[in-house]
Amino acid sequence: MENQDAIIKNVAVMDNDCESGRIAESYNYLNSEPPSLKSLCEEFLYSRSNNSSATLRTYGGLISNHIAPHYEQFKKVEDITMHRLGYIIIMPILKRGHQSTASAVISLLIMIMNYAGIAHEDICFRNIKNLSKVVNMKKKDEYEIPQKAMINKNIGKNIKYIFRVFRERHSKNKQVNQLLLLSFYLCLRQSEILSIRVKDVNFRRHNLHIVKTKTIKKGGFEVPMCPVLEDLLAEIIATCPGKPDDYIFTNRNNRRLHSSTLESYLYKTELRGFQTAHGIRAIFSTWASRNNKDNLTSECVLTHKTWNRVQELYNRDLNGYLYNKRKKLMTEWIEYVHSLVSDTPKQSDKL
Repeated sequence: MENQDAIIKNVAVMDNDCESGRIAESYNYLNSEPPSLKSLCEEFLYSRSNNSSATLRTYGGLISNHIAPHYEQFKKVEDITMHRLGYIIIMPILKRGHQSTASAVISLLIMIMNYAGIAHEDICFRNIKNLSKVVNMKKKDEYEIPQKAMINKNIGKNIKYIFRVFRERHSKNKQVNQLLLLSFYLCLRQSEILSIRVKDVNFRRHNLHIVKTKTIKKGGFEVPMCPVLEDLLAEIIATCPGKPDDYIFTNRNNRRLHSSTLESYLYKTELRGFQTAHGIRAIFSTWASRNNKDNLTSECVLTHKTWNRVQELYNRDLNGYLYNKRKKLMTEWIEYVHSLVSDTPKQSDKL
């Protein structure tokens, strides 16, 4: 099983011999090697030969790209433990910042382990579902994951560097450049920014409505808009389909962009390992702290609820996440970033 095409081809060859209840026996007849992670993966694909070709390609791609390179470390059944699977296979994916891929590989490994327990009477993997807990990935809180952010020394120079490198690498992709700039302006999570629809932008009231955030499930979150932010949103909306229910950032099929889009584009630049999409929020928080801004207001910009119920009952402004104070702070931050970005030459200006 050298690559994805070979995997799919082997499955197709075995398809005619696949009978219910005899998958492992039929496969072991073709392959007399003792069970290993490699043989279990091949058996699993063999058992799924009735699935659609698209599903098989997905399984084959995940196995060939993320599991197969580690076959040598799992030659025996005794080597296949949840701890070793987590730290040998899953952790390298997480270190590259590919959360969704790691989640998919975890789900696939759980399916393979479940199959092995059914097909082989002498094989039993305990606590299979705890595989995701080995690396604490699926339910890990964002505050526990150190996000890479360029906050050392002069933040202004770092922001200029980020935009210069990003524009040079992705000069022809206007959409991702707009996404990067809007991410700096709003300082929200990527899933929240990409969930913005055309109807959520109210230019008359100078207000942007976020339906829900990670910390605010009901009522939504109101973001005050300054002229600089309004100009950017108007430019973005002018390039999208334009219907009220349409997302402001869409792909070729007019569907919402994936939450890891900006992360993947940052990874393709010199910023890899130094700056992440979520780390943009850390840049804002550090800037606010170094410039002696009110800590509670800056936390409200990030939609972090750091107060208790008693404080909320007495300080009624907390119900709106200090809207008026956020408006003043965000205006100062956005104009600061705008001034830095305006001084950063675009790739088109050099040509």
